[in-house]
Amino acid sequence: MSTSPIQDISLVEATRTGFLQLFDYIQGKNDYEQKIEMTAPVITEVSPSDGPLCESSFVISFSVPKLNQANPPPAKGLHLQRWEPVYAAVRQFSGFVADSDVGEEAAALQGSLAGTVWAAAIEKSHGADHKSGYTVAQYNSPFEFDDRVNEIWMLFNIQDELTC
Repeated sequence: MSTSPIQDISLVEATRTGFLQLFDYIQGKNDYEQKIEMTAPVITEVSPSDGPLCESSFVISFSVPKLNQANPPPAKGLHLQRWEPVYAAVRQFSGFVADSDVGEEAAALQGSLAGTVWAAAIEKSHGADHKSGYTVAQYNSPFEFDDRVNEIWMLFNIQDELTC
């Protein structure tokens, strides 16, 4: 289940805003008034802005549990998003996600891929529309303070000519 795009300069604030919408959804604020089990990770799709003080676009999502996948309850302001199979380049990091860290982690992932077939596949998949878009996956409850797991994902498809 996903939010509509949220415009903000802060990934942390946008994720909080979107998560609260999704939390209401799983607590029964949906068309079926049905409580739904929480899943992990909470995913934030980031479409960065052109400048440091400009708003970026964020879509916050989580997977609908298998029990509810055949007929997920609709809800105002949320939409079902189905993901096709996709590849991901992933960088894991710990701690609480902070605006200052996410850009650095995404840049580190991008830098580690520079000059590889994976970088070419990511660039080709993103095209001109998504420039340097990436996804942040957060696996822990906000009440867990130790051993937190987060990831930066750069999603891509592999064309036949790029396969090994």
